[in-house]
Amino acid sequence: MTGIAPDAKASRLSVLVDGRVMRDSYHGIGRYAFELLRELKRREVNLIILYQPGGGRLRVEELIADSAVSAVPSRVPVASPRSPWVLTRAIRKFRPDVVFVPYHLTTPVVRLGTPVVSVVHDCIFERDAAASGRSAFSIAYRLATRLAVRSATAVATPSRAARDDIRRFYGIDLPAGAILPHGVGAGFFTAADCPRPSDIDLPGRYILHVGAQRPHKNQRVLVKALAALRVDHPDLGLVLVGQPDRRFPDEVGLLVESLGLGNWVRRYGDADDKTLLGLYANAAVFAYPSLVEGFGLPVLEAMAAGLAVVASDAAAVQEVADGAALIVPANASEQWARALGLVLSDPALAKELRRRAGQVAAKNTWARAADRTLEVLAGAARARTGDGAGHA
Repeated sequence: MTGIAPDAKASRLSVLVDGRVMRDSYHGIGRYAFELLRELKRREVNLIILYQPGGGRLRVEELIADSAVSAVPSRVPVASPRSPWVLTRAIRKFRPDVVFVPYHLTTPVVRLGTPVVSVVHDCIFERDAAASGRSAFSIAYRLATRLAVRSATAVATPSRAARDDIRRFYGIDLPAGAILPHGVGAGFFTAADCPRPSDIDLPGRYILHVGAQRPHKNQRVLVKALAALRVDHPDLGLVLVGQPDRRFPDEVGLLVESLGLGNWVRRYGDADDKTLLGLYANAAVFAYPSLVEGFGLPVLEAMAAGLAVVASDAAAVQEVADGAALIVPANASEQWARALGLVLSDPALAKELRRRAGQVAAKNTWARAADRTLEVLAGAARARTGDGAGHA
């Protein structure tokens, strides 16, 4: 464990963070925690980061190798029943001013008097259960979430849409200050300078989508749209970037095969950051057809990278796009084909979308996200000592 000088510790807010989600398997949540902590450690704060070694693409070891960080390795994974107790033991050992839980399921039930701020990113599983029926998993997940939100001192979430879902499923009415939007990394703003990746096979022109291979990402609609678009755009392909999820059947792969698009759809599960920037930089258009999201970080990434964006009408996605994307009903494949075709064939429209997208992305940096998060953490710590009210 690396240490922090005692005099520095005494004068700064001490935050214990459960950073074990900083792994490839946690997709957007892992990226969120990593980027946020990378910014938080530049603030006047002492970070005690619980982490699981071997984060994959996320350079966790680089993050924790800093004098402002005390690093605490743990082999207990987030999904373990012992997970919340790992954090409770860390609270007992380090006695921080406040605990930050970037993924709510590890919220400790026993807090030992220390305030805990937990983030609920979305209610996707709850929505799925409401639509298709409850499974043993959905019941267990909802019970665990209910316990987490009741145990936390304060709950935060990344969007108004997610806040509405939390109210719907858990009866908790979060204030506006509890909405902590994600940010976008500085590297995406200079992605236009990145060369086309040379080590992977790409179509001549391509629609880009970034997101895990899960049903709610709705990648099927893009495959159907591509089949229609290729009549007028025979050089056009589709690039899908995101890890597969073994819990779900590969419906996209079956659809690609049935439509005879195997030569025009590329799927990459493990694109590193350099490759990802190159894919953004050289795409013709970005498409994000999700049925539901808690936020939709790839939309911001695409906007920062200078892409015109076509996005679904999911509430959180529209919130993130903030008027700078063409919005299409999520399941309307014919409308997706028309909207994408319009962007591909109308340079003036594409230019205007890129201009507006750049303005939206510029307002949503990780630096801003870190500042807002620190305000909530400091408020929770003050509330414990009686220096101010602050239930986010």
